[in-house]
Amino acid sequence: MYLSLTISFLLIIGLVVAVIQNTAPVELKFITWKLQFSLMALIFYASLVGGAVVALLTLPTLISKSLRVRRLNKNIYDLKKSGIELEKGQEEKS
Repeated sequence: MYLSLTISFLLIIGLVVAVIQNTAPVELKFITWKLQFSLMALIFYASLVGGAVVALLTLPTLISKSLRVRRLNKNIYDLKKSGIELEKGQEEKS
């Protein structure tokens, strides 16, 4: 976990350095649109959109893992409960 946080932090620092160093105006052409941004804003917005896409793509995996952990914890609880009941049954027979 700390490795991923460290890598994310280093990537964000690299992004901030790139944004600060690139302040020149840029014309963006997309189909029929012509927009003029500073390169700094374009890099920043592109990274935000990329982060949002990654978050949306990983969300189903995170949800399925969370549901699986919940189901496995319930199974553990049920097995412990049945184990306790079996021990009580063995004690009563003794």
